[in-house]
Amino acid sequence: MNRVVVVGGGISGLCVAYFLRKAGVVVQVLETRRAGSGASWGNAGWVTPAQAGPLPEPGLLGYGVRSLVHRESALYFQPRQLVGMLPWLVRFARRCNETDHRMGRIVLGALSERSVALLEGMAADGIPIELQRLPLLVAATDAQHAQTFLARLEPVARLGFKIPDRLLGQEEVLALEPALTDAVSTGFVIEPHCIVNPQAVISALRDRLAELGVEILEGSELQDIDLEGARVTALHTSAGRYRCEFVVLAAGAWLEPLGRLFGMRLPVQAGKGYSFEVRPRRMPRHALLLLEPHVGCSPFGERLRIAGTMEFSGINARIDRRRIESIIRGAGQMLDAWSELDPDSVWCGLRPIAPDGLPIIDRHPRLANVFFAGAYSMLGMTLAAPAAQALTSFMLTSERPAVLSPFRATRFRALATLGPFKRDPRREWSRHPGR
Repeated sequence: MNRVVVVGGGISGLCVAYFLRKAGVVVQVLETRRAGSGASWGNAGWVTPAQAGPLPEPGLLGYGVRSLVHRESALYFQPRQLVGMLPWLVRFARRCNETDHRMGRIVLGALSERSVALLEGMAADGIPIELQRLPLLVAATDAQHAQTFLARLEPVARLGFKIPDRLLGQEEVLALEPALTDAVSTGFVIEPHCIVNPQAVISALRDRLAELGVEILEGSELQDIDLEGARVTALHTSAGRYRCEFVVLAAGAWLEPLGRLFGMRLPVQAGKGYSFEVRPRRMPRHALLLLEPHVGCSPFGERLRIAGTMEFSGINARIDRRRIESIIRGAGQMLDAWSELDPDSVWCGLRPIAPDGLPIIDRHPRLANVFFAGAYSMLGMTLAAPAAQALTSFMLTSERPAVLSPFRATRFRALATLGPFKRDPRREWSRHPGR
């Protein structure tokens, strides 16, 4: 293997480029806009292997149906998107059960258990990744909700993660985290848990890749491919034509439209998340998961990043202020007062989500030199490094690591392959929601 072109310059693609380059492979990265300008930019920065789980879970289907008429809810489906999303929704609904959710936690836990160690190794290699070892405090207003959430963590205990054996009482929680209000009645702490500043990680990783000789070509929109038999030989972009020996598609929420260019119908939907930053009167001592409003909080210096919601409204960069207001209301009930939010910090990004909530990390079933690395849902910072390391091994040896078996592209069966190759991806590909 001499030359690999990675399509996508988010955390997934940059990590793939890093591990391939460290293995001696010549790598180019193609990015439509700026590296890291998509979902990697403004997320909560959690590295959370003990809490990694798939989005479909028992009870979520009923919640999602009710949310259709409540635009302010944490989970929102735009009605005009429903017809096109119907096949995806049917598959998603089938995964909202205890058995699939349990297995999803186990396979995601197995993939992510080395996340922290790999990021530490990257830091030791000259990438100034600052890992804050900050425990995650799950805070709830309702004890039953907290107990259900805690019980669903039990499967990862077999992987060696330490899971709390009881809920904390209100006095214990408030003593542990004074930044919470007395609306919080219970909670528990999850470790290991770290946070990173995603913008800083992307910037540092991009700089290190440049030092290692990796060419990152920003402003390069993939438009067409050249085929010889069952191999892709070149990629045509808005910036020129690039020959390749292997290709890795790590295009985030654009994996579905881009996959069509390579003859694949990958059922990946864009789940929009929002975040903003405030200066709290009292900075939390923990990273926080506010359970009922489904809001995450990450301390970054003097500012607290507050992130939440899952909006299915297609591939677009529109910011719906009602979604921001929903996060403010939910977080405001459970968090101590903060100053007015910084309007320049308001952000949205598209998380790539498969209907079973699991990644797609695999070789193309018909094109022997094309691989996929994506659909990391809300776990990009947690999964990117271990997924990239395992995929690098797969590419170099042609032997699939066991940890990647649950993440085959062909698990979607009838949706997995198309007949003739499509020569033009959907034009949403060019409407990247980066800054």
